[in-house]
Amino acid sequence: MTYETEALFSSAHAALVFAFNFSGQQFYKSAMARLVAGPSRTGKGLGGLDGAAQAGFIRQELHGCGELVENVLIARIAPKSVICECTRSCCSGKQPNREWDDAIVWLTREAMQHLAGSLSHYRLRRGIIEKYFGVKHDIAKLAGICDVSRNTVALHQQKLLKWLKGDSDRPMSGMEAQCWARFEMALEQTGMVEK
Repeated sequence: MTYETEALFSSAHAALVFAFNFSGQQFYKSAMARLVAGPSRTGKGLGGLDGAAQAGFIRQELHGCGELVENVLIARIAPKSVICECTRSCCSGKQPNREWDDAIVWLTREAMQHLAGSLSHYRLRRGIIEKYFGVKHDIAKLAGICDVSRNTVALHQQKLLKWLKGDSDRPMSGMEAQCWARFEMALEQTGMVEK
């Protein structure tokens, strides 16, 4: 006898967003609290320890896809900052997310090989990588900080975007799309996402 189980997520993207946003503070309500609250929307039971286990399983699958896939998808999905509870008067309440920052550092090093034949400034590579993954950088300011011309920035950006995003006429030619496809396939094999 075989049992068909419903996939928990519609896509690898949805699964990874869940894994990065899951909070250890999401506990099940007691039976009495559920009775008092009355009927609620039905969910997939991803709270408390079940949710923590599911988030951990997703993260383990991501890790199993290799460093490139892991770092590209962490850079895309992980929050850039996390809550800081130090309560110091100088604190903004947020601090950089070390995991996101480590992924950007890894990708900045990896980007060197895609700029072969040209002198590459670390801060410039990092700025372009960060901009691709959602950090608001002004290219003119980046050129000034790195003491290079706008043409140099544009040339570096063109090469790195071709590596990460690919050609517009061939969407799967970019590294990010390939990483998503690899992770999607890994989650489909586990039955966690819909095929």
